[in-house]
Amino acid sequence: MKVSREFLIGLVVIVSLTLLYMGVNFLKGVNLFSKQQKYYAVYTNAAGLVASNPVILNGFKIGIVKDVHMNENGDGTIIAEVVINDANLKIPDDTRLDIYDADLFGGKAIQIVLGKSPSMATNKDTLNSAISLGLTDAIKQEIEPLKLKTSKLFSGVDSLLNSLNNILGDSDAQSIGDIFKSLKTTLTNLEGTTANMNLILENNNPKLAAIFDNIESITTNLKDNNETLSAAIKNAKNITDSIAALNLSKTLANVNGALTDFNAILASVKTGQGTLGKLITSDALHTELVEASTSLDLLLNDMRVHPKRYLNFSLINKKDDAEFSKKELEQINEEIEKLLLEQKK
Repeated sequence: MKVSREFLIGLVVIVSLTLLYMGVNFLKGVNLFSKQQKYYAVYTNAAGLVASNPVILNGFKIGIVKDVHMNENGDGTIIAEVVINDANLKIPDDTRLDIYDADLFGGKAIQIVLGKSPSMATNKDTLNSAISLGLTDAIKQEIEPLKLKTSKLFSGVDSLLNSLNNILGDSDAQSIGDIFKSLKTTLTNLEGTTANMNLILENNNPKLAAIFDNIESITTNLKDNNETLSAAIKNAKNITDSIAALNLSKTLANVNGALTDFNAILASVKTGQGTLGKLITSDALHTELVEASTSLDLLLNDMRVHPKRYLNFSLINKKDDAEFSKKELEQINEEIEKLLLEQKK
């Protein structure tokens, strides 16, 4: 059987095209001899994503972006078709496909962020999507605040230089030298003061040591007598509690009542009521006592001069005109007191 020349040419072309297709897909990372999974993601902005960009899972290239095109419904969104070469990979239905910067030169890639849902996505499902902050945007975001702070810093430095120029250009600029001179003098005096202080401390080191020893002794005594002090404080507390327990209000009320009664008695005495009031306000008793004393003196004097007018007993052996002596009068007085006592009994 003779094969025609045209058939051989066609066969060679078909084999070449097949090899070319397989080679191109192999270079793209698509393995035509393995079972694949295909998923879709919808983005509001493609962020530079193109076909053949890698698909990464945990830092490992697991597939490629097969196609990127506009949504057919005309809403302006972008649809990316992702091919995963591993058919055994379990993709939860809440998995997210993030577009991110794969390198510093702006190359894009899709990172698979596996979800935690117990249900799994099926082939050709549409997964969640997001756009991560690119390296360029992240650097820009970090540099922008630094740029603003730098601008403010240079503005402040410029203001400071202008102020310094104004001061140095003023006629009073010579006073700056005086200021530095005074500052130098102050520092010198401060050094001298610290030197003197060190000398004083060095000379009085034994005294200071004795003072600290005394302080330590005091604290030790306080520590050793802690129980005694605690007992004293407790006793003081008991005393104060006892004083607080006294019914001071009732006691003061009783004192106030006693003072009121005493004031009433004094008022009665002043007005002459009662025996004591009459004795204080009236001179009758005093007058009667004076008169009785005078009468008694006259009686005793008459008894001394004329004893027989009043006494008539054998003990008296005197003449009528004879007077009693002082001793005899005392005996007579004793006899009279005895008689009075017997009458009272």
